[in-house]
Amino acid sequence: MAPFARLNVLVTLVALSATQILAQSCACGYKDSNGHVWREAINSTFTESAGALAAVKSNWDIATDLESDQPETAKASIQYVKANVVEHNNALGLKASAYDNSGSVKSAEISTKRDDILYGSFRMQAQVPTTPGVVFGFFTYISDSQEQDIEFLSADSDFKERVYYTNQPGQLANGDDDPKSTKNGAIPGADFTTFGVHRIDWLPASTTYSYAGTSDKSTPVTASSTITKNVPTTPSYFVLNVWSNGDPNFSKGPPTADAFATVNYVHLYFNSTSLSEASFNAACSAAHNVAPCNI
Repeated sequence: MAPFARLNVLVTLVALSATQILAQSCACGYKDSNGHVWREAINSTFTESAGALAAVKSNWDIATDLESDQPETAKASIQYVKANVVEHNNALGLKASAYDNSGSVKSAEISTKRDDILYGSFRMQAQVPTTPGVVFGFFTYISDSQEQDIEFLSADSDFKERVYYTNQPGQLANGDDDPKSTKNGAIPGADFTTFGVHRIDWLPASTTYSYAGTSDKSTPVTASSTITKNVPTTPSYFVLNVWSNGDPNFSKGPPTADAFATVNYVHLYFNSTSLSEASFNAACSAAHNVAPCNI
């Protein structure tokens, strides 16, 4: 075997050993910066050598459904297609295609294979789309009234720093935004077109949305908002998507050029209805009650 080939094998074995050690050492869960310990994790790093689509295949399903039930003001339906979940700039690309006047905008969506996620700390490192007329979402979902989401609208004039945080439903009976379940606004100095970390911390009584990134001058920028109304209570999927329906009241567009969100990683730390506290404690005890992993 050539020296270079031996080195590759050695690096691979070391990486596998490190992964196994990490899995064993986290038998007692994952402790976040707020002191909460979560039992399980899905860590999808889309920049690894196996490729973004390999990471998608492990833990995510790619949507292929047609969403034709759109507002009357929409110009098109939303057609999720597998071909729009792609390798892009050595990471994961979620694409809304340039509109071809077919009646639907080809869009991209991935969701966890698991729909049993109940509370947790969820992080995404990503760049938002820069082509006007699409929505980029990062959210939990099981129904329209059991959903908490981060959304970015590329048509906003200040799209580099404007974000929409919502515990659904986010509207009052008159159609206005509900200020108790939405926190929409700009994070001064943020530049979402650079890779930053967007985070949702879902607890029984609150959802905290936060951002840690940099400005266009590469200075650190952080912000957070907490919502206590309409906090979901039902086990859910986790979802990422990029889409447009051409609705002038929200997504605007549809896009005249391909629009990409670029995602380096999604790290989900959570409890689920599939692993009980008793089973988790037993596994932790069998692992000699090692310290939880700090995340």
